[in-house]
Amino acid sequence: MTTAPKGPDTFVTDRHSPALRPVLEFLESALHYRDWIFSLAAPFLGRRVLELGAGSGTMFECVLDRDLAVALEIDGELIKVLQKRFGQHPNVRVVHGSLSNTPTLEAVRGMRVDSAMTFNVLEHIEDDAGTLASIADVLGPGDTLSVLVPAFPSIYGAMDRGVGHVRRYRTKELVTKMGDAGFSVVKARYVNFPGFFAWFVNGRVLRSEFPAGGERLVSIYDKTVVPATRALERVVRPPCGQSLFVAGRRN
Repeated sequence: MTTAPKGPDTFVTDRHSPALRPVLEFLESALHYRDWIFSLAAPFLGRRVLELGAGSGTMFECVLDRDLAVALEIDGELIKVLQKRFGQHPNVRVVHGSLSNTPTLEAVRGMRVDSAMTFNVLEHIEDDAGTLASIADVLGPGDTLSVLVPAFPSIYGAMDRGVGHVRRYRTKELVTKMGDAGFSVVKARYVNFPGFFAWFVNGRVLRSEFPAGGERLVSIYDKTVVPATRALERVVRPPCGQSLFVAGRRN
């Protein structure tokens, strides 16, 4: 089932720029990384889950076992991909639009989701604080939000600009914005320590808008570095990382 918004929608800034499409395709095959990131959010997800900025459905595929799984996406082409990929599931709702659009917000609120997740989306949005407030608006007291964003402004480079990143985050910034939106943060940690250096070299040294080595190198990294890093970061919390994961509970 697809729900379309009625009226203008200005949710994101260049959410799916041309440079981002190849990156989405690369990540589609990086299943070890996908499973690792989802494992961070899984403890905070309920039975009725909303994904904000579902993209092509790489992460959304992980919540198909829920009572209700809502995929919210603004990109019209990706809505077609989501509908084709998941439309046959009776517990899935594919929503075209954003929470900045009042009819869309009301439609999602009416679905009574009990948790939300968003991966690598907030950094594309100028008014990220407003977006967090809108997410809080569709959740009830005690409901949860899981967020993954790129970390450390110091490694912002060509690839960030190429894929339309407005910013990279430090923990204090995102925790403060989530608190202002009405969430009590229950977990915050940096993720993917080796990726911090890989991103710096790719975007700041090589000044490339695409992952160096293309899909082949991404696949090798996913099959070798990611499992080892995931195992290590279970017991040792890294001081920095390519990404920042934060989970909060609605006040």
